[in-house]
Amino acid sequence: MELGGKIMSAFSERKNSNKVGVERDFSRDLWSSKLLIPSLMIFVLVAASALGVIYSSFKSRQLFSVLQLEIREAVQLEEEWGRLLLEQSTWASHTRVEQLAKRELNMIVPESIVLIAVSP
Repeated sequence: MELGGKIMSAFSERKNSNKVGVERDFSRDLWSSKLLIPSLMIFVLVAASALGVIYSSFKSRQLFSVLQLEIREAVQLEEEWGRLLLEQSTWASHTRVEQLAKRELNMIVPESIVLIAVSP
């Protein structure tokens, strides 16, 4: 049994030493490899791209909110414009002008005998 225990012990030590060696070799290779700089550059570019997407979506939502406010204001201004046009047509109607001329300026509509037609 003693021989079996020594073999298992030697096997496990070799197994553990290989793991440490592989990890050590991998980390050494990673830092000294030619892929480190391009990998870091890609990571930085991906991070910058992600930040750009976040900023552009934020700005898009912000501008869409402003657009909705502007559209609402434009609709209100169009409604007011329609009311003002209606008011203007009411104030400028011929019957109203004639009534104001009679009441406030004491004007009368001339009779057809008094009218003189001038030809061009």
